[in-house]
Amino acid sequence: MISKRLISILFLCILISCAPSFNRDKALFDASATKAKLKAIDDLNDCYFEIKENGFIDFYCQLYDSLKNTHYPGRYTQQEDTLFLKFYNKDAYKILGKKALISHTKKEILFFDTYPGIRNRLLFN
Repeated sequence: MISKRLISILFLCILISCAPSFNRDKALFDASATKAKLKAIDDLNDCYFEIKENGFIDFYCQLYDSLKNTHYPGRYTQQEDTLFLKFYNKDAYKILGKKALISHTKKEILFFDTYPGIRNRLLFN
């Protein structure tokens, strides 16, 4: 008879193996070309959001054009002008939210969880 502890360990292993892992997708992420790059300029940090091929996204900030001091890679799916974001690091949702609305006429992208609760706004380069 299988003990409850063994079942718990097996269940935990399955959960961990099913969780999205950036290490697993890193090679494809690095090989994916950037389709669009958006930028928000602040006093200290410039923040960038890149939409890449193969359903990848990348959000990062740089201090005075130096090395990235914040980095949140992820995946996205798109329905018309809305991107549904899925970051590997859940902290990114606190900054951007789970959805993004692209406005090509205003040349901007709005990040939110539920519209109109805008969390962040970036402009096209």
